[in-house]
Amino acid sequence: MPLEEIVTALSMRLVMIGGSPCQVIFAVTMQDVIAEIARTLGDKALTMNAADLMTVRKEVRIAIDHDLDLRDFIQPGIESWQVQKSMN
Repeated sequence: MPLEEIVTALSMRLVMIGGSPCQVIFAVTMQDVIAEIARTLGDKALTMNAADLMTVRKEVRIAIDHDLDLRDFIQPGIESWQVQKSMN
């Protein structure tokens, strides 16, 4: 199965369980993680269920929280938006 199809199938599993907008947004940002799972496991990735994907998400979030201060990225994003908005 092509990598893109594996990524799409796994992404849809996360989106389908997302009950709130923040869950759906996080599922979209999981695209990179899912792509890496697909690259690593190939077709075997399709044996993963929603619980497996949620566990991966939890571990990724822990790693991100441990190694990354999201404020370092949120503030420049807000500033960029303000600049773009002021130009319109």
